[in-house]
Parts: sequence; C-alpha cells; structure tokens
Amino acid sequence: MMIRDAVEGDLPAIIDIYNAAVATSTATAQLEPVTPAEARDWLKDHSPDRFPLWVLEIDGQIAGYLGCKPFLPRCAYRGTAELSVYVDERFRRRGVAKRLLQHTLARAPLFGINALVGLIFGDNEPSLRLFEQLGFRRWGLFPRIARVEAAERDLIVIGRHCPARTDSQPEVDSDSARSGPFELMQTLIEYRQQPIHGQLEKIRAKYSMLHLDVLLLIYHFAKNCAGHILEIGAFVGGATMAATLGVRASGKSKKVIAIEPGGTLKHSRLGSRDIWRDFQRNLRKQRLSEFVTSIKGQSFDPGILATVQEALGPEQIGLLIVDADGAVKRHLDIYKEKLADAAWVLIDDYFGPQENIKVSATRKDVDNFVASGRLEPLGFYGWGTWVGRWRVKPRIA
Repeated sequence: MMIRDAVEGDLPAIIDIYNAAVATSTATAQLEPVTPAEARDWLKDHSPDRFPLWVLEIDGQIAGYLGCKPFLPRCAYRGTAELSVYVDERFRRRGVAKRLLQHTLARAPLFGINALVGLIFGDNEPSLRLFEQLGFRRWGLFPRIARVEAAERDLIVIGRHCPARTDSQPEVDSDSARSGPFELMQTLIEYRQQPIHGQLEKIRAKYSMLHLDVLLLIYHFAKNCAGHILEIGAFVGGATMAATLGVRASGKSKKVIAIEPGGTLKHSRLGSRDIWRDFQRNLRKQRLSEFVTSIKGQSFDPGILATVQEALGPEQIGLLIVDADGAVKRHLDIYKEKLADAAWVLIDDYFGPQENIKVSATRKDVDNFVASGRLEPLGFYGWGTWVGRWRVKPRIA
C-alpha cells in the first residue's frame, strides 16, 4: 500500500469510488452521482498544506481515498476538520480504510488539526466499529435527520482529538503509536519542504553532532507527543533546541528538561572547554532559555532525580532523548516509572565502530530491553541513532 496526495488525474477513480457509494446509499447522504465538473471543484477545496486529500494505491490502482475539509467556517473551529473515507468495492476487507485513517491520525497535527470529526449513518455499523477501534467516540446524535428512499435515518457524529486525550490526563496518541519506519521516513520527507528543515540545518551545523534527520524527528516527537520531554546528555544544545522548537510549534504546555554534567571535549567542529557554559550560552543566543529547565549534573544522582521529579510533578514523559555515557540501562531503570506508555525514545550511539566502548554498551543495553519487550524498535536514523517506543507492559512475540 502507498498513500500520496491526490492529483487531478486521480479524479476518474475517485468519482467511480464515490458514485458506487452513492448507489448503495449506505455511506453518504448524496443521492445523485457526482459529475467530473463537481469533482474538480471538490478537489480544489482541498489543499495539501491544510486540508489534505489522500489516495491509497495497491499495485498502482487507487483502492480508496480520504479527504479532510473544514468542519465549520467560523474561526474558532479552524483546528477541527471533517473527514470522509471511501474504499473501492474490489479492495474492501483489506484494511484500506483503517490504513488511511491511521495515516491521517498520525499526521493531523502537522496540518494544524487538533480534532477530527466524521458523520456516519446510525445503521452503518461497520464504519462505526472501525472508527471506534481507532479511538473515535460518539460525540453526538441527530435522530431521523436524513431521509433516504422514504426511510428516516439517524446521523451519528464521531470524533477524536489529535493527539487523543481525556478530560483529566493527556494520553499518548495510541494510533500514532502504531506508526512504523515507513511513516517516519515519509514524515521526514514532508519536513524537507518546510521552513523548520532549514532552521534545524543551521542548528545542526553550529550546535549538534546528531544527524539532521534525527533533529527533525526530535522536533516532530516533541511537537506531537502527549507528555513532557526529558533529555539526558544535552551537550551544547542542538537536540534541546529541536525539542523546544517542537514544543513551541505544538502550542501546548510541555516542559523540556535537559540534564548535562558539563566538562570539556576536544572536537574539530564542536570542541568545548566548558560544555555547561556553552550549553547555556547557546540557548540564550537562540532565545530558548526560558523554555528549558536546565539541570547540571549526572542523571543518576539522587539529587538530580529529585529535581526532575519535582519539575515533572504528577505528569509523565512523552519523549526521552539519551545521548550520554552509554549506560542506557541505568537511565531507563531510573526514569522508567515516569515514562508514558508508547513514549518516544531516541538513543544515540547505537551503531558505530564495534571497538567503541560506548557504542557496544549502548547496543547491548538497548537490545536487552527490546528482547524483554519494554522497547519497541522503529529503526535507526542518521549515523546510528536508535528510535523506538517505550512499553509499560512488555510486548514479547
């Protein structure tokens, strides 16, 4: 399966799929077939940068499509989108609609969408079950509001926040938790067309040894995760800046907590005689100091742990970044109780020369956590940064 933006050449297939749904009168209130002229105007109503229209291909054939449009014209609803999804009869029961919905849920925040709404006939049980499996809830009921072939039908409003949340405590978006390596790679490609790519490219050149793709992922996870961000081993601030920019872009109140013991480092590009001083100075230079809780010391010291606990309060960590001393097990053992289920985890120095003590220790610790089911691997990026998710309940195959 491949998902991409719809183009005008896709309209004949989209029209055929939609008109087949019109003929059955089960999934749409439209009673007359759509004409090519109407569909062309419909395509113009969608915009790749705000309200996307995606098609899913299987072996080069369009198997289904999903479109988002403004829910209501008032400005207060600009973060809410109404979605519709339709599948070609030949490709049903192959997970096409589910795949399109998961794709949309994972990317909705990138388009400034914080809530998704769907309108489904009350007797369309298969669609209702699918949406509810993906975390949608029944937000409203309009009884007997539609009349189709002399029959009155209920209309159910289903909805979901992005990321999902409850009235009390935010939760990690369970559907974006299913995002795999393909989705992450596609996300990186999308960011290459956005201003943040150039911004982080400059930050990497001045302040980070991490690959640009890793900084983009840190930005993405910090922007979309439900929970705070903890960084162990901030060095001179590159990853901290990426995370802070992600939090600012989210518009949510999230804390970025960065731990750095300080010291010196000889390096041809990023050498430092005083790492802690340079870290603080670099944050000030980028005007990000006020958004970061900077802690000097070793992450495993009881005093540092107490400071982190105080900063987090009762809330959890949604993103953990580890670029420290190779003692991954020690860090995870200390902070695992504060990690949310499906929290994003990035660990640097997973790949590298085998004779490198830090790399071999990091890989051993990470592999053991993966084998135990506590870490779910999603690949490694850049020059060897491991990316995955934390599982509160071990998942062992």
